[in-house]
Amino acid sequence: MARFQLRTQLLIAAIVIICAFTGAILVIVRYMVRSEIRQQAGQSVEASVRAFKNVQIQRDAELSRTASLLAELPPLMAVMTTQHAPTIQDASEPFWKLADSDLFLLADPDGRVLGFHITKSGWTAEIAQRNLKALLSHGSETAWWFDDGELYRVVSRPITIGPDTGRREIGILVVGYQVDSSVADQLASVSGAQVVLSVSHTVIASTLSDEQDSRFKAWIDHDDSLASTSAADIELGSSRYEAASVMIGEAPSPIRCYVLVSLDRLNLFLQNLNNLIFILGISAVLLSTVLLGFVARTITRPLDNLVAGVRALSAGDYTYSIQPRGSSEVAELAEAFSVMRGEILASHEQRIITERIAAVGRAASSLSHDLRHYLAAIVANAEFLFEAPDSVSRTETYNEIKLASDQMTDLLDSLRELVRGDHAISPEHATLDQIIRRGANTVLARPEWRHRTVSIHASGEMEGVFDPRKMERVFSNLILNACEASPQSDEPIRVDIESSEKTFAVRVADDGPGIPPPIHNVVFDPFVSAGKPGGTGLGLAIVNKIVRDHDGSVAIERTSDTGTVLLVTFPRIAKSSVSGNGNSLIGSLQS
Repeated sequence: MARFQLRTQLLIAAIVIICAFTGAILVIVRYMVRSEIRQQAGQSVEASVRAFKNVQIQRDAELSRTASLLAELPPLMAVMTTQHAPTIQDASEPFWKLADSDLFLLADPDGRVLGFHITKSGWTAEIAQRNLKALLSHGSETAWWFDDGELYRVVSRPITIGPDTGRREIGILVVGYQVDSSVADQLASVSGAQVVLSVSHTVIASTLSDEQDSRFKAWIDHDDSLASTSAADIELGSSRYEAASVMIGEAPSPIRCYVLVSLDRLNLFLQNLNNLIFILGISAVLLSTVLLGFVARTITRPLDNLVAGVRALSAGDYTYSIQPRGSSEVAELAEAFSVMRGEILASHEQRIITERIAAVGRAASSLSHDLRHYLAAIVANAEFLFEAPDSVSRTETYNEIKLASDQMTDLLDSLRELVRGDHAISPEHATLDQIIRRGANTVLARPEWRHRTVSIHASGEMEGVFDPRKMERVFSNLILNACEASPQSDEPIRVDIESSEKTFAVRVADDGPGIPPPIHNVVFDPFVSAGKPGGTGLGLAIVNKIVRDHDGSVAIERTSDTGTVLLVTFPRIAKSSVSGNGNSLIGSLQS
């Protein structure tokens, strides 16, 4: 994570605080305005509902009076006594015009339609008869009739004849008006908002434009949240509305009146208000940045010299000059830093001396232990040869003396390899997979590893220019290290060789317990070993030295409790071979 200067932190803190206050003010203002908008929308809904109910009551009363008057007209009674549908249909038209209603219906007491008139075409006598039977079954005189996308408010009256004490019902009279866009326009004019009337999810009347109307229909089909909440914010095309609804009847599906208050003008006001607050906030940020920049520079300038001294100290420069100035606290801090720097310098020099002595001690102790072990084996076997009778075979004893001698020689060669500072390699034209096979055979020739196998897989061109003798030692050390990591395993040591145009990549994998985490970063240093009895800690150090001499690298690619994979990468043509006789080797490789 990046670290900023103190004055930058002060500026960022000031900017964050100002932005937080500005954002809080904006949120509060928007909340208050939106609350007022919702309150206005709720009031508009209530006013619209009251207006609709008043109009409904007035129309119901008017329809009731009209139906009562028409049901008492003697000419209508005379017509109904015929009970002849064609006659009643023809004779009822003047009564329909007299009623001035959108729907006029005459039926017998059983609900069979004898005369039917309607202002707008669409309904048939069968549709009217179906709705009439539903009205009669409920025993009500008023009802909402909805069918084929049209909604009517109707009032029914029985037509009776005879004396008051024994009047007989000869028919039923139904008059009604259609709930359409004219009713919605009337409600909209009262509420000052857009009005939509619907039955279930079918819109039957609306004051919206055609495009908005289609969008509103799609909205109530998929998300009619107004059916259960008091208000909601909806978007219809480019306009936004605060909308609410109320159920005004059953037909038999719910009949709802939606009132939509336009938010465009209020949103424009909010946008202008937001822009004003944003401009004021940006102005405050810029002004505070300038002022705080000046103040912060004055406060933090004395610290710059101290920071430069700390950076010089971290880079190993113990002579950088620090000038104490500024406030007393800063000056005291600078003086304390100077004293601390001197103490660190003395401690650093003492630590270097101590580490050198400790390294020499570790190396001497490890070498002394190993050399004593090998010399003891040689002396013991030599005494056995001296004292053994002539009849005893001396071959096995000789082989043990030779093995101890070879191990001493190998240890001394390893030390000599580590202490050489130059890149002492002799590159020549060689084949890598053959070199690795020779290194594997060297390891498997030892008695303790004859039961192990090495699986070598190569892909790509195997020819290169490198020091074959030292590379053989690299991979014999790696394979030996893999065997020592899993001494009881019967699984093969896997070596995968990949080559590209310029590099070799070799992976050596074992199924041992993995490299302990504490030595992950120092496993390639001399005298570092863990989990291997008798390990000198020189094998991987020599591998690292030789590979680096070839301008390559060796690393732990993966290690866990199921095994370890070491990755060795180096150029196919060693740089040390570019001069001298290496030119002929490169030419032969390229040809």
